[in-house]
Amino acid sequence: MPPDDATDGGSDADRLAPDEAFAVLGDETRMGILRALGDLDTPVPFSELYARSDADDSGGFNYHLDRMVGHFVERVDGGYRLAPAGRRVAEAVRSGAVTEQPELPMTEVEEPCPYCGAATRVRWRDGSVEQFCTGCAGRYGRRYRESGMPIEEVEGYLGRNPLPPAGVRGRSPTETLRAAWTWGELEILSLSAGVCPRCSGAVEWEPVVCEDHESDGGPCPTCGGRYTVGVRVACTNCILVAGGEPVVALAARTDLLALLAANGHNPIAPDDVHAVEQVHGAYEETVHAADPLRATYTFDLGGESVALTVDESLDVVETAWDEGAAQ
Repeated sequence: MPPDDATDGGSDADRLAPDEAFAVLGDETRMGILRALGDLDTPVPFSELYARSDADDSGGFNYHLDRMVGHFVERVDGGYRLAPAGRRVAEAVRSGAVTEQPELPMTEVEEPCPYCGAATRVRWRDGSVEQFCTGCAGRYGRRYRESGMPIEEVEGYLGRNPLPPAGVRGRSPTETLRAAWTWGELEILSLSAGVCPRCSGAVEWEPVVCEDHESDGGPCPTCGGRYTVGVRVACTNCILVAGGEPVVALAARTDLLALLAANGHNPIAPDDVHAVEQVHGAYEETVHAADPLRATYTFDLGGESVALTVDESLDVVETAWDEGAAQ
């Protein structure tokens, strides 16, 4: 059953086109209404809502409130409260994602590199926490590209995890990294389960095979990755596109989760970042065929191992535990 405050979203006639929705929100008084209602747990009458605003004209305030009702605000017994769409906007504003640019320059943190154990550094940039190793080539070496951005060269690039500005507030650089790792791991688990973490739409996976792969234990000079096979995932509904190594597609597999849990590691607990990263970042790859793809990924931890064989759709077609491992 849906929660008591759930709605069916209304009819098509009640819905706003995107340009109309942003036009409704494009006023300081209306954004103030969203912020005020976001501070409250229960519906509030008009008089109290007006008192909480900076408006100096009740008639004008009522006009702006009426424009919000039915889409971002609900009129219920006891007054007004945020509608689901209003809650999403209020949450986005509170996260700072559309208004803030926190400062976290390149800073050394307590989390070691999962490959060589050396110290790592982090920085917050463009909505993500990026991590770099000070002692080795990292996961991707020196070259990496963001969507629509030119190639940047920074030594020891280990990867990035999304984190809204609110995640930086009141946290040390090490705490910020762990918060970003947890946030990113939740997104990866959602993607691995086939659900877009941004809009809940279905996602599609695609393997990307480096035909001239040369790793030698480090990033390949051709593809920049440590493994022959990379992955690309795209949402079928929104603009989310992401990529990485095959573990991104396998993270939600029960067998891999069981290996971590059997050794006392919660895959999203901040204290387990290094231990889980060692499993997720340093596994054995065996490519049996490139086209169509068939590859096996073996993950080791605590004297146990689990091998997951995938096909061209990155679906697991075979699972093998080592002797004595609990299934």
